[in-house]
Amino acid sequence: MKSLAARLTARLTTLHVAAFSLAVFSLTASAQPTAAAQPTPEQIKQMQAVMQRQMQVMAVMFDVKPSKLGYAETISAIKAGATKRGWPVGETQDMQAKMQQSGMKDAKRMTVIPTCPAQANEKIAKTSAGKAPALPCRVTVFEGKDSKIYLVRMNTSNMAKLVPEANIAKLMTEIGAEEDGLYREILQ
Repeated sequence: MKSLAARLTARLTTLHVAAFSLAVFSLTASAQPTAAAQPTPEQIKQMQAVMQRQMQVMAVMFDVKPSKLGYAETISAIKAGATKRGWPVGETQDMQAKMQQSGMKDAKRMTVIPTCPAQANEKIAKTSAGKAPALPCRVTVFEGKDSKIYLVRMNTSNMAKLVPEANIAKLMTEIGAEEDGLYREILQ
């Protein structure tokens, strides 16, 4: 019987092969003279198809929604809600400051908050006998180009639908429901 990681890897093999091909193409194209580095129309079509598949996977994996609160209020509400639920909350990371230090002068506000339901990863590790990957346990609050405040996080509820093992999928669905309960109070 294949491990969960092997089955998930198999499901994304086409995407990975295409991404690897794109990376190899990029490396080989950059090593050639400028005139030869231009992709053919067929290569452009293939790269666009790969990018579209990657965006589809990302749309399933991640949830990006506007907050109904202001920037600081959103961060406070996430931390307070997580603490109230007994979730661990790590040290927040000011990504705007890091981007500005890297030379991105017009970087918008962005803060990463490490948190997820208590013992979520331990439960997944135990249920999967250590074969399922850990959850990232992060939520990012950021200011969009439209000046609205957004949250981006892994959509555990959606990801659970892709897991073939019923016991792991059930656990991820429960974790996702717990996460959804916190964010429901904050999102528009």
